[in-house]
Parts: sequence; C-alpha cells; structure tokens
Amino acid sequence: MKPHKRSLEKHILEDLAKKFVLLSGPRQVGKTTLARALIDTKKGVYLNFDDSDDREEILLKRYVHHSWVCLDEFHKYSRWKSHLKGVFDKFSKTLHLLLTGSARLDVFQKSGDSLLGRYYLHHLHPLTLGELNLAKVPSLPSSESLIQPQSTKISGFDELLRFGGFPEPFYLQSEVEHRRWSNMRRSLLVKEDLRELTEVKLLSLAEHLMALIPERVGSLFSARSLAEIIQVSAPTILHWMEVFSRLFIVYKLLPYSKGIGRSLHKQPKYYLWDWSQVKDEGARFENFVGSHLFKAAQQWTDLGMENIDLQFIRDRDGREVDFLLLKDGCPWFLVECKVAETSISHGLAFYSNKLEIPGIQILQKKGVFRIQGNLAVISADRWLGQIS
Repeated sequence: MKPHKRSLEKHILEDLAKKFVLLSGPRQVGKTTLARALIDTKKGVYLNFDDSDDREEILLKRYVHHSWVCLDEFHKYSRWKSHLKGVFDKFSKTLHLLLTGSARLDVFQKSGDSLLGRYYLHHLHPLTLGELNLAKVPSLPSSESLIQPQSTKISGFDELLRFGGFPEPFYLQSEVEHRRWSNMRRSLLVKEDLRELTEVKLLSLAEHLMALIPERVGSLFSARSLAEIIQVSAPTILHWMEVFSRLFIVYKLLPYSKGIGRSLHKQPKYYLWDWSQVKDEGARFENFVGSHLFKAAQQWTDLGMENIDLQFIRDRDGREVDFLLLKDGCPWFLVECKVAETSISHGLAFYSNKLEIPGIQILQKKGVFRIQGNLAVISADRWLGQIS
C-alpha cells in the first residue's frame, strides 16, 4: 500500500511562514519522515542532533544562514530552549525552523518558558481513518452534524483496527512484521527512553507495569492494586504512568464531574497510543475510537479551531459513557462504544438528557445507522473519518 500524505503537512507549512514550529509525537509515528518531506519541498537543510557532524553545525549556529531548516532530536541538547530563543529573536524574519522530538518538547508549556509566542506546537498522531482519506485536518463540525454518518464509506477500517496506526506496520500489513516491529519498539522504549527517566534498578519493574497496561485499557485506573502486584508504592506507580504519558506510551483521560451527582472525581482511565497491543476485542475497539477522538481534540486545539478536551463520565450508580468531548470546558458531545449492541445504552441516554447534548453509540459492527432523537447508532467505519 502506498503511504498517504500526512494531514498536518499543509498546516505546518502555513505555520512555518509565521513562527518556528515544534513537532512532537511518539517514536516511529513518522515525525522525521514528515519533517524531511516538508524541508525537501523547500530545498532546505535537515540536521540531526544525534549525528556528530550535524551537532557541530547546530551548536555553532551555522544553519541560521539557510532559509528552511529542520533540527531533529534537538531536545537532547540541555540548553535547547535558550538556544532557540536567541536564534528566533535574531533570525526569525529570514529563518523557517522546524524542530522534531519527543514529549520533552511539550514540557516547557507548563512552566511559562521564555519561548512563549515564538512557536506553534503540533502533535503527530498515528494514522486514522480521516487521515487516510483527507489531505488536511477536518474542520470542526457542529454537534448536530455529528449524529450523521459520512455520505460515503471510506477504506482502511479493518486494517487500522488490526495493525494500528503507526505507519510501518500499517503499510506492511503482515502479522509477522507487526510482531517484529512491536518487539523492536518496546525494546527501544525500555532500553533508551525509560532508562533516561527511571532509575536503572527499577527499570525491570517499570517494564512489568508497561506489560500490564494493555489488559487494563478503558478500566478505571487503580494505582493501589498495581502497586500490590509489582510490589512498589502507589506514588511510584503514578510517577511511572506520568513518565509513560510523556513518552507517548499512554494517554490519560479524566472523569467529568461538574454538575454530575455521585460522580467519580479522581480515578482516570488510560489508553495506549498503539491500540494494536490491546488483545481484548472490545477494549481494543474502545481504544481505537478513543484515539480518533483524542487526536481530533488535540489537533483542533493545536490549530486554534476551538479548545476541545476529551474526558469520560462514570457515576457511583454505574452509569457511564466512554467519551465526552468538551468545548471550552463545557459538555459538547457524547460517544459510547459497543462491538455490536444496537440498543442505546442506559448511560448514554441518561447523560444526553441530563447534559442536554447529542451523542452517538458507535459500533464495530458494520452497516448500522439509526437516529433516536438527538442520539444515533452508527457503524465506526461510517463515522470516524469525519473527525480525524
């Protein structure tokens, strides 16, 4: 299968005309491939901080005399932020600079760093149905239009669900190559990324935790129960989960509780960036849908369309909805996942009425669509492509 054009390409080029651009995302998601393609279209210069010759070019700032430049893995330089600030203040009118790297590119956002106002941040996610069929990020639809399926069926659903959205295993579409790629990526995450952020003596225990996560996808997260299994403290489990989030191994969703009686206030849920590692059919489908929603919310926010967040609802009476999209902090749209159940769930109906917002029950089963008031039951292959 021929690789598709990444949907962020157009948006990154537009932003590079105005400011520096930081491109963040998981290992093996295609950051370097995308960055080199963008820079090549402008006959620019690509430099990798891991290469000794390139490193000298970067540290001596020789690259500033080019118009279009990509610095890959530059976050590994301890003073990368002050370096960039000086370069931006002096050369921003003539230099179009793209930086790629890991989650560490996101860290300064939370600390009021002096780079503020000098960059745009983009997150590159695994491939999704929309990206396989569109050359740009879909515009933010109205909540009313979201209870309708797409007018045409799009391809790639079965392959994405089976092999995940990371480009290499998706395009190879081989069980053997997918297994080899998964083993390689896991080894890199443990031997390189985790080793940088975790004490060596605890590395095997952190690896044990990472192996336990896939079977807990979509469930309320209990640090205490995992601490008992691994024989460490609950705060240690929470610290490791934060590290996993920074390394794009997992992402965390919080429970929505505002105005929800008897709601859960603290226990989050975690999902994998690579949903293909989840063995259970229902949990994998939920992770698959969640990743489409998470990607859409993050990209709509990155591009300034709206401030969109993704959470879930669960109360102490057992009513729950898998996903809740919020716009500017207010409930906007509900999504419940089912493999094949076409009867609208009690939780979805209850919270749609309580919050006065529309929602859908999205199915892995194909060929289903019906509307009931401001709720709909829609097959995933006919719906997900319109959001991400």
